[in-house]
Amino acid sequence: MYDVIVCGGGIAGVSAALAASENNSKVLLIEREYALGGLATLGLICVYLPLCDGNGVQMSSGIAERLLKLSLKYGPGEIPKAWEKNNNILNERIKERYAVRYNPASLTIAMEEELLNKNVKILYGSHISGVNTIDSNISSVVIETKIGKKEIYGKTFVDATGDADICYFAGEKTITDNKNRRTGWYFSYDNKNLQLNGLTDPIYSDIPADSRLYSGIDMEDITMSCIAGRKMILNDVLEKKKNNNEIYPLIIPSFHGLRMTRRLDGEYKFSEKDKGIFFKDSIGMIGNWKKANERYSLSAKILQGSKNKNLYVAGRCVSADDSGQDLTRVIPSCAVTGEAAGTIAAYHSLHNKKPTIEKLQEILIKNGVFIDKTIFEKMSIS
Repeated sequence: MYDVIVCGGGIAGVSAALAASENNSKVLLIEREYALGGLATLGLICVYLPLCDGNGVQMSSGIAERLLKLSLKYGPGEIPKAWEKNNNILNERIKERYAVRYNPASLTIAMEEELLNKNVKILYGSHISGVNTIDSNISSVVIETKIGKKEIYGKTFVDATGDADICYFAGEKTITDNKNRRTGWYFSYDNKNLQLNGLTDPIYSDIPADSRLYSGIDMEDITMSCIAGRKMILNDVLEKKKNNNEIYPLIIPSFHGLRMTRRLDGEYKFSEKDKGIFFKDSIGMIGNWKKANERYSLSAKILQGSKNKNLYVAGRCVSADDSGQDLTRVIPSCAVTGEAAGTIAAYHSLHNKKPTIEKLQEILIKNGVFIDKTIFEKMSIS
């Protein structure tokens, strides 16, 4: 029996597992792949988007900032000079956002090391196929293994699958997004230079006539998305070979490129329209990775559905409308919601009840999470 079972080992799941463990819980993390990180590592989308608002104000800290630094632990890369601890001059921070590019292999190794150091049990190669519930509580998850089905019991659960699989199996209301674009991030090499190539169909405009949209929960669509992404990479390589015959694809994704699949349809849905609003039940803050000078707080309501008292969600699974998910699906937000969900789940497992908002905020702030109403009282920094 585990205190907290975290389902999914992407950034949200890693953050939830770390938070739960550091809040005195026995934690199991279940991951269907054979390494941590999801899109951020196996998908090669290796850009740690900004922890700031684009106008010199840091919005996200806690585990979100710890993982950013962890992504650089085994190199290469460094924190932007303006955001180093001994350099907090606002005018310098306005010029450069608090973001980094990292090596996916380094982050994969560093996150696994960090979880093991915190005594988190990890199960790789475990595909979740169902849940069991008793009296509006999840009692166990069912996983498919090399020797058949296995049932694992826990006190509380965090759905960080990215696809809201636990929510779906547990009967929570969910939203399915079928508007995924073709992607193909890869590293090329020409015996001299290593190059990251971030290929994707347009996200906010019409896609090419020879492309299509994909569902993230239909197996045929998932398969075709993977195949289309690799064809996209091949076509890009062949085009580059016209000018440089030495170039070839060195590393391609070992994970699908699906950004939006299925998420919780909760009582309240986070939206991009919520900019500048400080929620009394805030569990953390984020900026807008696309625009400067937009600040958001995240309500605790986006972390829980209505049917299962001991189930919490994080990352891409949180309750959001389409515009909101465009902000909650990225690395900093996944870490912020993951830390909050793991903290709530740990407290719930130890005290047999959810923490009050005041208690939750007290714990999060103590652990370095930024929750500050005053940041929203002045939306423009001169």
